[in-house]
Amino acid sequence: MITVLALGAVAGLGCLGMVFGLRASPPSLEALAGTLSRPPQRMTDGRPGSALRRRAGATLVDWVERGDRARQFSLHPDLNLTGSSVEELVTKMVVGGGFGVVAPAALWAVAVVAGVSVPLVGVIVLSGAAGLTGLVLPVAGLRRRARDRRQHFRAVIGTFVDLVVLSLAGGMGVEGALSAASQISSDWAVSSMAKALATARDSGRSPWAGLGRLGAETGVVELVELATTLQLAGTEGARIRQSLSARAVALRRHQQAEAESEANTMTERLFLPGALLLIGFLLFIGYPAFSRILGGF
Repeated sequence: MITVLALGAVAGLGCLGMVFGLRASPPSLEALAGTLSRPPQRMTDGRPGSALRRRAGATLVDWVERGDRARQFSLHPDLNLTGSSVEELVTKMVVGGGFGVVAPAALWAVAVVAGVSVPLVGVIVLSGAAGLTGLVLPVAGLRRRARDRRQHFRAVIGTFVDLVVLSLAGGMGVEGALSAASQISSDWAVSSMAKALATARDSGRSPWAGLGRLGAETGVVELVELATTLQLAGTEGARIRQSLSARAVALRRHQQAEAESEANTMTERLFLPGALLLIGFLLFIGYPAFSRILGGF
């Protein structure tokens, strides 16, 4: 029975792979142009399976995005922000999903050998649920890490804007102020902005274009808004110092509102455990008296 189930699962996965492979559409010219101008990724190993994992990972990510495109669900900004590769994500998903599918079947086989009767339908349902959970958990972990890094990026952007304003007040130009502010710290967010500014300078583009592209690739909206403010100052002659100061104040207020919202959420979450603890304490204190009252009758 186990052999039949395993062969059926392998055949089903093969059929699904053929269907998705036939339905895959060729890349557009815009996608090809974006890959040509994309910054170089990390070097991968030269093992024979690396190219296959990379191709399978890209196909899996594109399939996930295609399934929820109406909600603008995209994993590429999260991957770029966390420094993860498609290979790592698909490896975790395949390993987690495979373990979730195989583990209940293995436990069922052990139970059958031990003489314990377990319904096969429940094992199949449990395998499907565990396999789906194993597929979803890596994506949820990636989303959580990306959310935390975006919050850190927002805090760094606020400090970065303040440093740019101070440099502008000292008589420096916009490009010089941006470059000087990006060389202050060795934080990963500041280093990514410094790299984006250096890439834009070497390619002959404006610094706000480099920051805007970095914000679009990582999904940091505040960085795109900062690039828009700098572009207005560079092309329309806007008052750059006042605009950046207002942007820094808006960022700090937004961070303060988020911190207050998280604190209120945590307070609401702690209400139920506190109430249960109080009820348990009252039962612990009142049980002896209540038992004596009942024993007196």
